[in-house]
This record gives sequence, structure tokens and C-alpha cells, in this order.
Amino acid sequence: MNRSLGNWKLLILTIVFGVPVGYWLYSHPATPPSAVYAQQVVEAQQARGGLDIPASVAGADQLSRVFRDVSKSLKPSVVSIKNVVERSIRTGSRSRGRASGLPPEIEQLLRGQLDGFGGDAGDESDLPKGRFENGLGSGVIVREDGYILTNNHVVEGASVLEVVLSDDRKLDAKVVGTDPRTDLAVLKIEASGLVAARLGNSGNMEVGDWVIAIGSPFGLAQTVTAGIVSATNRTDQGITPYDSFIQTDAAINPGNSGGPLLNLRGEVIGINTAIASRSGGYNGICFAVPSNTAQRVLDDLINKGRVTRGVIGITPATLTPQLADKLSLPQDMKGAVVASVTKGLPAAKAGIKEGDVITAINGTAITSDAGMRRTIGETKPGSQVRVSYVRDGRPAEVVVLVEELNEKQLAMSMGEGAEALGINVGTVSEEAMEEYGLKPGQGVEVKGVNRKSPLGSLIPPGVVILSVNGTNITSPDEFVAAVDAARKKGMIKLTVRDSEADKMVQIRL
Repeated sequence: MNRSLGNWKLLILTIVFGVPVGYWLYSHPATPPSAVYAQQVVEAQQARGGLDIPASVAGADQLSRVFRDVSKSLKPSVVSIKNVVERSIRTGSRSRGRASGLPPEIEQLLRGQLDGFGGDAGDESDLPKGRFENGLGSGVIVREDGYILTNNHVVEGASVLEVVLSDDRKLDAKVVGTDPRTDLAVLKIEASGLVAARLGNSGNMEVGDWVIAIGSPFGLAQTVTAGIVSATNRTDQGITPYDSFIQTDAAINPGNSGGPLLNLRGEVIGINTAIASRSGGYNGICFAVPSNTAQRVLDDLINKGRVTRGVIGITPATLTPQLADKLSLPQDMKGAVVASVTKGLPAAKAGIKEGDVITAINGTAITSDAGMRRTIGETKPGSQVRVSYVRDGRPAEVVVLVEELNEKQLAMSMGEGAEALGINVGTVSEEAMEEYGLKPGQGVEVKGVNRKSPLGSLIPPGVVILSVNGTNITSPDEFVAAVDAARKKGMIKLTVRDSEADKMVQIRL
């Protein structure tokens, strides 16, 4: 009886536990690892067999050959540029703020390299007599007789410039000319047998086109990277007064500046200039000066020693929705507000007034102050332009003669000192005078700002600047002159008035 009961219990336990386990085993058949691996081996062999068929990789292999050919064709044309500082005496003590742990004689040999990669450079008086590298960039030979195109910021402030060719020859270079407004410069070296790169038409580049960058990032000469054109005509980046860049995701890093951006025909379609990065390294957003701009600057600097630009005597400010509202214009309207007009210059002679909104020049739409400056600046002096504008809500058009001005006059007519700090100013509007309780001739009104700039991040449009370093301001020209004087002292103190009260804004330059 007990044995029979025990058998029943065993049978029940077998059913209760055995059925689920059996079902699980049936529905999840075990696959030995060796079988999985064997299947992978079969698939790998099939894939490798496919790679041996030329047609399956012909397109990719052809693209690789293009990259190789472009790289080889430009190798003798791309150079490294060392910004060298001359030292004639040695004074002071060795106080570099860090201990390298190296013997003094080895530290001395490596000092230039260590400093170039972010080390603490210490006081310049610590350096012994000789040459020391102060910066590193890239350049591209654009004429067989030794002319090199690079960035202005690569050569700025150098007492000696050293160019390193692709065969490691080191040659001193002289500056033919610079153009800070586009951040371009032209150098000249004395050498024979040079291979010049060809400048292409940057206007033919479209978003998605392949591009190749060559340069010396972190001192690694002849480094080649590739990407695509991410955007064209990228403006208002606050990098140069005449922003209009080719944006690319080709890897650009410190040391690439001044090197070429190339199309797949090996033509230079840009000069790599800047990166957008929070870390200082590559983040996939890089900017190059278009070759069409570079060609014009190159020709002017070689033939004239300076870049000639047009000007009509207007300080423009971008038409923001806030400004549009004040001017009773549609908030989605694009253009450049005339913040001030310089007496005696073409715009004033043609009847353009403060508060006019310029919408087009020669039929080309104007959408920002930078676009206005660039369009006029690139117009040949002596020519005429059709300026379309809106006044009191009504469209109008006038023909304006473009003149050439020297840098000092250009600075005064366009508010260069103020724009360098990131703000555009004009005469105080009637609305602002009423709102802030001001009389005519008191202060200047901020018409537009670059929020990435020193002052632009502190002062919003619409406020009134009453004084600069204690000097009362009554006009835009006075403001420009006061800012220029303040910049030389390295400190700017502004008294500004907004809807709340008078405030003090102070920055060090």
C-alpha cells in the first residue's frame, strides 16, 4: 500500500516538473557553440568570396583611389608654418610653474615642442638666445614662384616665419600681405621646383559633396582627413567681419589652420580657418574660407599689397524681431537696419537714412548686418549698386556709388571698434528717448549684438549707452572714437540705461 502510494507520488512529481522542463527543452533546442561558429565561418567565406568580385567593390575602391590620388597630388603643395619668436638675451630666473622631471639639457631641447602642445610657456624672459616656436599652422603653395596662402591668425605677431616643405626643407618666409577681415594672409618663400595647387570654384560646391583636408594638426604634417560639405555660405559666426564659410565635417584640429580644403579633383575650394568646439578639438563642425574669396584676396595682396574694398558709409544692424516690432514691420522680415549713416559718403549722398531697412543689393537678398558688410565690401570701388530698402513700411530703391576707403575711414564709417566688441550702435530713436527719459544727443542706442562677443553677451539690443570710460557720448562716431581709445587702455566701462535704471558694464580687453 505504501509502495503504491510512493509510486503515485513519484509519477505526479515527474509530471509536474518534467512536462515544463521538456516543453522548454523542445521549444529552445540547444545549439552547440561549435555549430554557431561553423555557421559564421561559412558566412565569412561567402563574404570574402564576394569581395574578390571586382564589381561588388568597384565604386568604393574607385573612391579610395581618388582619395589617394588627391593626397599624392597635393603632398608637395601643402606646408607647415611655424610662427617663430626671436630671443636675443636671457634674463630672469627659470620659473615655469611646472616640473617636467627631465634633465635640464633634455628639457631645453624639448621646450619648444612641449610649449606648442599646451604646456606652460612661462615668462618669455626665461628663454635663452635663439629661435623658439610660438605657434604652428598650415599653408598651401598657390604659385610655383613661392607664394603661399594661409590664415592671418597663423602668422600674426610673428618675428620670424619658418615654412617646412613636404621634404622637410625649412625656409624662412616673408609676409606679402594680410587681410584680417577674412583671416587670410599671403607668404613668399625663395625656392625652385615648387608644385602649386589649383584654386577651384567654391561656388560650385553643394551640401553633401566630398571634401578632403590636408594640414598639420598638432604638428603632424601631411595629415589627410575627409568629410562632406555640411553647409555653404555659413554666416554670422562671429569669426571674421566678413563671415561666409564652407562648413565641413572633415576633421580639422589646431594646426590645420591655413591648410587647404579640396574637392575630389584636387582643387582648393577653401582655406581651413576655424572649428566650433567646447573642448578646443574636433567636434565635427569646421569652417573654411571659400576659395573664391581667397582668390580675390590673393590677387590683391600680391598685386597691390593690400585688399581693396568698397564702402558706402553705413553702419548696419541685423533686423531682429524686436527691432522689426519697433519699426512696425513684420517680425519675420529679413534685412539690415541702417543704424547710422556717415555724412559725406555715398549712402548719405544717395538719401539713405537711419532707420531704413536694406533688403537687397543688386537683387541679392540681405538678411543680416554681416551680409550687408560683405556684399558692399566685395563690390569693386567705382561701381554702382542698386540698394533696395524699406522706409516707413514702403519699399524703395536707390543707386549708390561704391567708394574705396582706407582702414581708418572704414572703421569710422562702419563702427569697426564697436563691432569688434560685438555691438552695433546708432542714434537713439524717439521711442527710446521717450521710454528712458532722454533728450536728443544723449547717448547711442544698441541696434544689434553678437551674443558670442564680449559686450554682446552683456548688453541686449534696445538699451542706450550714455558714456564710455566716463566720457559722455552724443553720437555713433563719438562712441566709435571712445571705444578705440578705451581699447588701447585695455578696459572699457560703459554707463547704460535700460527700462529699470542706469547700470555700469565693465570688461577687460
